[in-house]
Amino acid sequence: MDKNLLIALAATVLSFCTLYAPQPILPLLSAEFDVSAADSALLVTFTLAPLGLAPIAYGYFLQAIPARTMLRLAVLLLIIDQLAFFAATAFWHLLALRFIQGLLLPAIFTALMTYCATMAPPGGVRRAMGLYIGATVLGGFLSRVMSGALVEWVGWQWMFVVMGLALVPVWVLLRHTDPDAEINFSRLDLRSIRRVLANPLYRHCYLVLFTAFLVFSGMLNLLPFRSSDIDPSIGPFGISLAYTGYLICVPIAIFSERLTRVFGSVRRAVLTGLGINCIGLAAYLLPAIPVLFATMFIFAAGMFSIHAALSGLVNERATEHKGVVNGLYVSVYYISGALGSWLPGYVYQWSGWGTFLLLSTLLLGVSAVFAGKIRA
Repeated sequence: MDKNLLIALAATVLSFCTLYAPQPILPLLSAEFDVSAADSALLVTFTLAPLGLAPIAYGYFLQAIPARTMLRLAVLLLIIDQLAFFAATAFWHLLALRFIQGLLLPAIFTALMTYCATMAPPGGVRRAMGLYIGATVLGGFLSRVMSGALVEWVGWQWMFVVMGLALVPVWVLLRHTDPDAEINFSRLDLRSIRRVLANPLYRHCYLVLFTAFLVFSGMLNLLPFRSSDIDPSIGPFGISLAYTGYLICVPIAIFSERLTRVFGSVRRAVLTGLGINCIGLAAYLLPAIPVLFATMFIFAAGMFSIHAALSGLVNERATEHKGVVNGLYVSVYYISGALGSWLPGYVYQWSGWGTFLLLSTLLLGVSAVFAGKIRA
């Protein structure tokens, strides 16, 4: 495997480790700072929201900055941000640091996603994107499980410090990537956005991604609270193990090209993923911790079958304006993630778990309508 791709994948894993670290400890932080469950979820929303909007704003200056320089600077600032959590004493301190993190991560992720696609040999874009998504899955899993374990061993402040220090090797390794890699960031102005969205294929892919990931991110954020409701004695590490099913997404992402060939088309692969997610939602009705944990294998498999198929397709079709296509994909992904980490918290708080599952099922139905229009 190309050296640049290996370093990019390592950077992806460790950067993603910082993104979802608060998720399994939301009940603990909710009690620690005396805030509601829905308000504590803002620790995820405040990072995902800038991730969704920043690729558009960043397009105005990313073209002038060498990719390697930008990546190293963003990773260094992310390390400093993570270390600053140790001094946080109020809930708004945590929100501010998470918001800053959200401004830094899109520069890293957009660069890495485009980098992986650019480093791929002819005909290997889908495999490269599968590897990239596999790296994001592994990072997301390690983020949640490590944070749950570290909080029980050393406390939540030190958990953030450890996450920051783990990024130091990545910062050093990025110096050894090729400085002249052909990574073209296209400005995401209104004209370029309209040009991409005028293509029905991209438009329908983005709509499927938006609705499906909104449901998925809502489930991931509410899982700790649902676990605590079922078993009030469960601790942060026990909650973090609920995300073990997330690991099923690594082989799915890596072998997504083969899976798409098995289904015969991207449309069938996506519709199958949505169907699997609906089965997962039905299983989540059962109020048992083992069922809750086992169902994550089903639910995560469905979502990442969708994600891997869509990202591979849009990158394969983007023979030009790849930076615009990827920037919009990242924006849609994280805007839906931000809304999914925020709004379902209020649904759960006001109407309960059953209402959340019902609304999620309806959203997946809408996503299936959009998926049926994908001609690939």
